Amino acid sequence: MGEKAIIKAVDRDGIAEKIGLLPGDEILSINGQSFQDFLDYKFLMTDEKIKLKIKATDGSIREFTIYKSFDEGLGVEFANPLMDDIKRCKNKCIFCFVDQMPPGLRQSLYVKDDDYRLSTAFGTFITLTNLSQQELNRIVKLGLSPMYVSVHATSPEIRNFMMKNPRSGEVLDMLKFLTSHHILIHCQIVLCPEINDGVILEQTLKDLADLWPQILSVAVVPVGLTKFRQNLYPLRAFTRDEADDVINFVENFQKQCLKKHKTRLVFAADEFYCIAQRPVPAYETYEEFYQLENGVGMMALLKRQIEQNMAKLPSTLHRKRKVTIATGVSAHRFLQQILKPMRNVKGLEFTVHPITNNFFGNSVTVAGLITGSDLMEQLKGRETGDALLIPDVMLKDGDIFLDDLKVKDVEDFLETKLEVVKVNGKDFLNAILGGKWGM
Repeated sequence: MGEKAIIKAVDRDGIAEKIGLLPGDEILSINGQSFQDFLDYKFLMTDEKIKLKIKATDGSIREFTIYKSFDEGLGVEFANPLMDDIKRCKNKCIFCFVDQMPPGLRQSLYVKDDDYRLSTAFGTFITLTNLSQQELNRIVKLGLSPMYVSVHATSPEIRNFMMKNPRSGEVLDMLKFLTSHHILIHCQIVLCPEINDGVILEQTLKDLADLWPQILSVAVVPVGLTKFRQNLYPLRAFTRDEADDVINFVENFQKQCLKKHKTRLVFAADEFYCIAQRPVPAYETYEEFYQLENGVGMMALLKRQIEQNMAKLPSTLHRKRKVTIATGVSAHRFLQQILKPMRNVKGLEFTVHPITNNFFGNSVTVAGLITGSDLMEQLKGRETGDALLIPDVMLKDGDIFLDDLKVKDVEDFLETKLEVVKVNGKDFLNAILGGKWGM
């Protein structure tokens, strides 16, 4: 086994509680087999007859035989859900965001994971560079699908240059192996000006499209740069014209894929449209919205959700309400435009305030990287009204900003109420209006 499978908590009325398992107990084996991690655990737990070997907190060994349905679990939470060490990244990517983080933040922000188990469980992107053939075979054996892979370039020379890992050039062979065994894959390409764009991007997309239908989607996202790039490769951001060119290329490639595969397959991140100052594409063009967490289609989805609920807007509020909406620079113009009909609601006053990212540098424009300190600095002394609305993507665990400030810290400093809003059109409108209003 990896780290011990020690139980942290037991669900009420679950199997574990019924047989008397307690926090601190350790599962040693299932049906006589030890297990490496949560993947083995889940695989072994699919049997309907289970023999558990447990080491209790007092050191005694206990055994149980239980009968369960195919998809029923024990009802436990483990101290380490992975049950093993995280597989770390072995690359030295020229665009790595972690390398651009300032010192002094919480340690978890500096962890460079590259773990195929987290990829299939939580949708984190991996590079495949630290996988052995044995691990590739395990992915196939367990049917770990879909996987999320950072490709960047299929050219061995370019990928080696970008990732500084001699194994990085093997990505296309690895993708072919996985897809030939019916593993579905979502890909991302972090695009760097004059490095993997242009003809390199064209070849990469062609290579990935050749692996359709096992390649489900490809996201093209602009490189993220902070002001903490001392002694790192001299990358630069995309200009407005360059972003426009990327969008045109991607949309033309989409047309080819639609004709050949009946899917657009490749999608440019919302940030490219913000840089180019172009409206985001229609909701329908994002198909299954496979890569929302990667910033692809979030604005189109939010626009659709807001428009669907605009008809339910009240003409007048029973109680006057004034709020401030804090967002990133990239989304400011979009929100101003999409919320324009709400200016007609009598008794409602709202301001959309763009927060410049002084913490990471003003080239970082997305709302998810805004810190509590920037909110405090830029809204200090301003009249925020009844509440300051912030999107939940700014926070970890619903309460902590990237700079470790908590919601209450910002509330106390600004002497205002912070309302954390889900990035959902219905919830967003309700928060602005201060009530359900039949939505």
